[in-house]
Amino acid sequence: MSMATPTARRLGLTAATLALALTACGHTGAGVGVGDEHPAPQSLTTPEQAVQKLDALLDEALSGIQPPLRHRDGWPRSTEQSTGVDDHSKGYATATRDRYITTKVSKAKYTALMDMAERDWKAKGYKITSVNPNQPALFAATGDGSSIAMLFGAAGNITLQASGGGHIPVIRDRDPFGTPTPEPTLPGGNPDVIPTDDDPFWSH
Repeated sequence: MSMATPTARRLGLTAATLALALTACGHTGAGVGVGDEHPAPQSLTTPEQAVQKLDALLDEALSGIQPPLRHRDGWPRSTEQSTGVDDHSKGYATATRDRYITTKVSKAKYTALMDMAERDWKAKGYKITSVNPNQPALFAATGDGSSIAMLFGAAGNITLQASGGGHIPVIRDRDPFGTPTPEPTLPGGNPDVIPTDDDPFWSH
């Protein structure tokens, strides 16, 4: 039986390309209000609505993975959008939510997981924007302008990341999602995203 898969046959992207895609994860800083020089678009949403949309996207993006993967969600982040001219704010931010996979996935199963996700996402109407089998990552865009990514870390950690969810009005000197709840950390203080749940299929 041939072991070649759609993912394995692709040419890998450079690490720089992956790093560029991962930079859209910053927190919102001070900004201008709606109605200033660069007003936000009409399709504004509340932070709560944005997170609900991202959670629904994360649920949908994982729904085709069988056996199911266990997970926990990180605190939502916001990225203020600017005009690119002297970093002048457009008056709105977009949201990002990370979903950390707690099921241990054997590295031998990475290609199978990426292929399963790619087929399912295409069937759901997502546009696959890039695939990197060398430094494993899968990126896709949805019809409403949101994006979803499956990222594989060096420590065996896997993160599903959703961005978009609508335009959140920027409030000066305040993060729209409030104070983050404490998350698990390693002894050195780094976030603990190492999977610990064993699965008969994925972990072996």
